Amino acid sequence: MRDRSSLGLPTFTSLGAAVTGGFADALVSWTSPSAPPRCRPRPFWLGLAMLPAVAVAGIWVGIRVFPWFGPLLADTLRATLGSETVTALEEMSADVEDRVRLAVGSTEARGLSDSTPEELTVLTQVVPVEPAITAFRPSDVEPMFVAVSSVEDGKWQPVPVALSAGAPLHRTIIHPDPERAYAELFVFALDLSQVKLHFAAGSIEPKRAPGAQGTLERSGRIREDDAANVIAAFNGGFKSEHGHFGMMVDGVEIAPPKATSCTIAADAEGSLRIGTWSELAPQASSFTAWRQTPACMAEGGKLHPGLRDDSTNWGATIDGKTVIRRSAMGLDRERKTLYVGISNSTTARALATGMMHVGAADVAQLDVNYSYPKFVLYTRDGAGELAAMTAVKGFDVDRDAYLERPSPRDFFYVTARR
Repeated sequence: MRDRSSLGLPTFTSLGAAVTGGFADALVSWTSPSAPPRCRPRPFWLGLAMLPAVAVAGIWVGIRVFPWFGPLLADTLRATLGSETVTALEEMSADVEDRVRLAVGSTEARGLSDSTPEELTVLTQVVPVEPAITAFRPSDVEPMFVAVSSVEDGKWQPVPVALSAGAPLHRTIIHPDPERAYAELFVFALDLSQVKLHFAAGSIEPKRAPGAQGTLERSGRIREDDAANVIAAFNGGFKSEHGHFGMMVDGVEIAPPKATSCTIAADAEGSLRIGTWSELAPQASSFTAWRQTPACMAEGGKLHPGLRDDSTNWGATIDGKTVIRRSAMGLDRERKTLYVGISNSTTARALATGMMHVGAADVAQLDVNYSYPKFVLYTRDGAGELAAMTAVKGFDVDRDAYLERPSPRDFFYVTARR
């Protein structure tokens, strides 16, 4: 049997002394050299005290390693703690992470090359695009804030996996926050004369509103007849519980529109509009698909008043000042170029002004938080099988993203026009 004093427990002698009233003798025996001091930390209690920190670290790593973990954890906590509590926890976590990065982060900004996945780098070397044959190329812009910019800020580069007659897809990087060199906005520009945007409902989200009419197949995947021409895909909007924003696909309304919500709409020919629903409603009969988001970040080239001082909520639940991953879609004034942006550490204002800086006049914010913003490129492997790849290092995607495994959330995808 182990010596009780080695466990930090009182000896039988001391217990007897205490029982017979010799409290002083018991106190002496408890603190005698033969027994460790009571105030000495015990490994068990130290381990117990460290459990919260270990749990937080485990959650942080899990969210970043397993794409499914973050959404599962958030939904589980919302079911038990409530949406407001989970939102507060998300904002607190993001704030702590941002403060740490501000304190210890580098002031040197990454360039587009630094954030390019190896697979895309290889493709760029194998299939270079000559500027002389590039019919579509957005105009370069100057950095927003020189002190936190890279030499590649605002310089558009063609994306080789989307090659067609005139390279319809280009990309650039912008650092839209003067206080954060690590705040990066990756923007993809698509030529709408060469590509068509498709709206896809998720297998679960957005939820169908009570009384909704019509039948819609909700496979959560890219249609088979579009797969041969698919170029790219990216995430959609919020879950229904986060704003109850409307959506229509193939003429079938899933959830009704909200008058004040920003709306991305398309007609049968693929012409796009982004604007407040109350402004677009007179043309509603010509739309075959639309998806709603929170209020437009920019409309007609003007930043939303609520974003001028970053003082309002943006993202249905997450505060506009919260520094998190965000995504957005925009159109230029002529509605000929579609811009898609994904950011890794930005406020709502930084996202909006960054999108406007590269050329978007109308901007709608899409989904936010670590697991959702993504821009997926498609290529074919050696066997001719279609495969997905991320366009930005760190924004991980599965090889079959939006192809085989049903996506529970809505998304958009882009095909070359036939």
